[in-house]
Amino acid sequence: MNGRWTDVQRRMARLDGVPNARDMGGLPTADGRHVKHGRLFRSALLTNASDEDIAFLHDVLHIECVVDLRTAYEVGKVPDCPIPGADYINMPILDKNNNMWMEMAKLPGTEPQRLRSFARTEMSKRMTRHMYTGFVMDEFCQLQYAAFIELLLNENREKNVLWHCSQGKDRTGLIAAFVLFALGCDRQTVVNDFALTNLYYKDVLDEALRQLREEGGSDDDATVIEAMIGVRVDYFEAALDNIDREFGSIDNYLNDILVVTPDDRRMLQSIYLE
Repeated sequence: MNGRWTDVQRRMARLDGVPNARDMGGLPTADGRHVKHGRLFRSALLTNASDEDIAFLHDVLHIECVVDLRTAYEVGKVPDCPIPGADYINMPILDKNNNMWMEMAKLPGTEPQRLRSFARTEMSKRMTRHMYTGFVMDEFCQLQYAAFIELLLNENREKNVLWHCSQGKDRTGLIAAFVLFALGCDRQTVVNDFALTNLYYKDVLDEALRQLREEGGSDDDATVIEAMIGVRVDYFEAALDNIDREFGSIDNYLNDILVVTPDDRRMLQSIYLE
């Protein structure tokens, strides 16, 4: 099972049915410390986890708490495979009125066909371009980011935690970003980690773009596909720039909006850094 790590830093894990899985450990902070290995994990949904995947998550990673960031609707359609002994917490980042995947699901055809059809709509271009900025400014989302960090500080501070959404990239990536910023990582470290998603989904993205081109899709359509299958790092950075404009800095956003005080950050760092 230890052979499932795909990099020498033992951060990225290759699982049969759980894409985009990684240990946040090893990432550096601005003051020279590092995130502890084996404490904080992120991934895509656990619905298709194989028995071997569950054994790895339980026996090797010792996951003790799973935080599912999906909506109740998403969870009801495709629930997670449970990890024995692990707490399960549903903490939806989006409210039921804020989900572009729900809009795409209304279109006819198979999922790849719906994705390519949705990519050609003006709605998709508007939603994907401003998605991350919307997420960081939305009050409901902000309350959930704060609740997640509170969870790490209190009832689950001794547990190894895995969080995920559907693909483990947008909602999961933003949670990871705010946790890393609170731990003292600099912007480039956070952006680089966010961008790793594109390595996981490269083959899927390349095939979707190939089919889109065969159907006569435009460059603008391709940009939507890139944002929906992988991540657009420029959109993520635009959201960080927006935080700087609106609140002065990411530190102000953490303190004033997510209510993560300097004492909270010191506590987080004492728990999760080495």
